[in-house]
Amino acid sequence: MEEARLGNLALKLERYRYNLTASISWVIFGSIFATACMLLSSLMLFGFDSRAVLTLIPAFVISVVVYHKMRTVISPSEGKVWRRFWIFLFLPFFVFYTIVPHFLSLNELQTSAYFTTAWYPSLGVGLVLAGIFVERKDEMLVTKTMLPAGILTLTTSAPLALLCEGVRSYYDVIAVGLIATALMLSIYTACALYGFFKGYRALIH
Repeated sequence: MEEARLGNLALKLERYRYNLTASISWVIFGSIFATACMLLSSLMLFGFDSRAVLTLIPAFVISVVVYHKMRTVISPSEGKVWRRFWIFLFLPFFVFYTIVPHFLSLNELQTSAYFTTAWYPSLGVGLVLAGIFVERKDEMLVTKTMLPAGILTLTTSAPLALLCEGVRSYYDVIAVGLIATALMLSIYTACALYGFFKGYRALIH
């Protein structure tokens, strides 16, 4: 009887640790991406054109490396659920940056604004896909935050698109990019806090 109770407690503690790791990951990956976005804005202030968006590539690489490092501290069995995560997350980026621009009629400033902020709706679509096809299958997670985060990101992409359409200078382009970064950090922080404070339910159920 005592052994069964201790075994159950160990499972609950493992699930609690798993959920805390998941909540902290929002802050980690949000910080990595925000750093890249701020670097992008700084380069544009120094006179670099929209091709400075390539600075986001190192952020992707670092995120993948950190993700695989974090997998060493989570349950191996649940880690298998997340093998397709990067496919769903990054596929929208490929579409938004290589295919969608061919169907848009934008002037030079609008083009710069698009490439500076296209990562934001791309992220929204990626989070929705990952939330539906990956996160919901993770039985260890108490809180499923990716789908709501993706929907909120896509919802706030609409006013961001209007701002991009109305840019009048490169300062406007940079401002729109910073707004996108601020929105992303706000959503990521909300998800982290929600997961952190709700994670204790893993010890109750």
